[in-house]
Amino acid sequence: MKKITRFLALAAVAALPFAFTSCDDDDYWDGPRDDYYWWSNYDNGNYGWNNGYYNGNDEDRTDQMVIEAQTLNGMWRGQMAYTTVDGNQSNTDYFNAKMTFVQNSTNATKGVGTEYDYYLDDNGKVVKDQTLSFNWYIDDNGDIYVKYDSGATFVMDISAKQHGFVLDGNNGTFAGYMIGTNNQDLIQFDFSRVSSQAKANMTRTAATTSTAFFGSNLVDRLGKASHMSLPKNR
Repeated sequence: MKKITRFLALAAVAALPFAFTSCDDDDYWDGPRDDYYWWSNYDNGNYGWNNGYYNGNDEDRTDQMVIEAQTLNGMWRGQMAYTTVDGNQSNTDYFNAKMTFVQNSTNATKGVGTEYDYYLDDNGKVVKDQTLSFNWYIDDNGDIYVKYDSGATFVMDISAKQHGFVLDGNNGTFAGYMIGTNNQDLIQFDFSRVSSQAKANMTRTAATTSTAFFGSNLVDRLGKASHMSLPKNR
């Protein structure tokens, strides 16, 4: 990854469509501070795709991880905002999306998935679309990792205050941020549940109001975009 000066970092952040708030300098897990990009804590080896999780034995996973995977399992639909940065220039594409997560087995904390991106004309007809495939897993912290067939990997950080996520199985909402771990991209998403196999799958332990909620209530929600386009680098 190319090195970017403090001046360029400030300029690029100012141009982004998202509002950032500062964090304490010693709060590593809250994501970027106001003078850093969102990926400042995500590209240094502490985050990134871990084959040990994806290829490991699911029997070693906790009940809470299993419930999170079972809550995630199914189809979600809503909007995405995909931001890329090149030097001191940023670009954001807004589009509709359906994201489907499928567990490898009933109690698996990993699986496969598809993402269908599209936008509509004034008559409600799809004018441009694309379908992407990915693998996913949940780690011991409850972070959700997604790896697309292109090799681009993203993390949804359950502990982040600025760019975290909320997965609410009780109300059928899933919103937040996917932060690139081997790229400089940021995906904001705002989904509602379309379909789920979660209730049928919850055999390891019963889901309750407390255990079916993951992440933070502080996640920003996406507003309606006036112009829609698909990212070119996916």
